[in-house]
Amino acid sequence: MKLIRILTLAITATTLTLTSVSCREKGPGEKIGDKVDDALDARPGEPVRDAVEKVTE
Repeated sequence: MKLIRILTLAITATTLTLTSVSCREKGPGEKIGDKVDDALDARPGEPVRDAVEKVTE
C-alpha cells in the first residue's frame, strides 16, 4: 500500500514538472503562426489595437 502511494506521488510530481517545463517556450509552429498573424493583421482584437494606436498618435 505504501509503495503504491509513493509511486502515485512520484508519477504526479513528474507529470506536473514536465507539463510546466513544456509550456514555457513556443514551438516552431506557434512562432510561424504568430508571424503569419502579424503579416495579415489577423490577431484577435487587432482592430481595437489599431484604433488605440490612431488615437494615441
